[in-house]
Amino acid sequence: MPKAVLHTGRCLLIVAMFAACGGHWLVLQSVAWGSMLVDYSRAGGLVVAVEKTFDGRHPCGLCHEIQKGQGSEQKQDAQVAVEKLTLFHESVPALLVRVDRPSPPFAADRFAEARLAEPPVPPPRIAGV
Repeated sequence: MPKAVLHTGRCLLIVAMFAACGGHWLVLQSVAWGSMLVDYSRAGGLVVAVEKTFDGRHPCGLCHEIQKGQGSEQKQDAQVAVEKLTLFHESVPALLVRVDRPSPPFAADRFAEARLAEPPVPPPRIAGV
C-alpha cells in the first residue's frame, strides 16, 4: 500500500478521534480566548485582558455559543438508552472449588532442579567462525 494512503488514513483517524473526544470545542474555545485577549488588551493592557478573559464574568458571544453547543451535545448523549438484547436464555455455570485439599505447588518449583543443571552437550557453533 502506498505511503501516501497510509499517511492520509492515519491523519483522518487522528482527526476523527479528536472530534469524538470533543476536541473541536477546545479549538473553538481557544479561538474565543484569543479574540477576547486581543479585544480586552486594546482597552486596558495585557494584565487586564488576561484577568477579564479567564475570570468567567466577561464571556464573549462565541463563549455563549460554545456553552450552548456543549449543553445540547450532552443532552443528546444522555437521551441515548442502551438496553441489553437477550436472544437466548443462558444459564451461568457454577464454579465449584474444593477447599479440603492443599493447593499443588507451582509448576516452576517442580522443574527448578532440572533447570539448574548445565546442558549435556555444548551448544552448536557456526562453521568458520
